Amino acid sequence: MTQSSIIAFEESVDAFMQGIKIELLKRQQICVTHQAMPQCLDCLRVTDEESNDLMLRLILIGYNPQLTVGRLSWLEGTGREHICCYLNSSFEAIKLKRNHIWAKEKHTAEAMCLMEWSRIHSPLIR
Repeated sequence: MTQSSIIAFEESVDAFMQGIKIELLKRQQICVTHQAMPQCLDCLRVTDEESNDLMLRLILIGYNPQLTVGRLSWLEGTGREHICCYLNSSFEAIKLKRNHIWAKEKHTAEAMCLMEWSRIHSPLIR
């Protein structure tokens, strides 16, 4: 991956995170704001109706000439991380298969993010 492709990836982050923000705002009693965090390409603070804060973080975890890999995860105030998915340079959700090859997930990154949000807020998990 060249310097220009890294810059292009970083420039695409805003549009990707804006799409997730729009989906989150469709839920009732949710407040979403940008939050600056070290080592994050982007971070959203999401506060629910019970004033619980979660941080949705996008972190670049690796890149080479063939592949860029980012991690999209929720971070609780206690420091517990809930990984939504890994992303390629096209912001498609990917997973590492047993043969150590990255493959596209069946769900979109946005859907996986919202599924993890719902799982975190499930009364069965708490």
